[in-house]
Amino acid sequence: MAHGSLTELQNQLLISRDVRYLDGRQFDSLWGRSVTAQKLLNGLIRSSRIRSK
Repeated sequence: MAHGSLTELQNQLLISRDVRYLDGRQFDSLWGRSVTAQKLLNGLIRSSRIRSK
């Protein structure tokens, strides 16, 4: 569920950039944070899969 929500957020960020609601600097900052969150989430998912085996 969290992965889907993060993907939705990233799509909204792309749309916001494309319609010029966010400038490049704002977009880059928020996009970088979303990528960091995605990496952390992927690590958590991977870790929980390993522990459940």
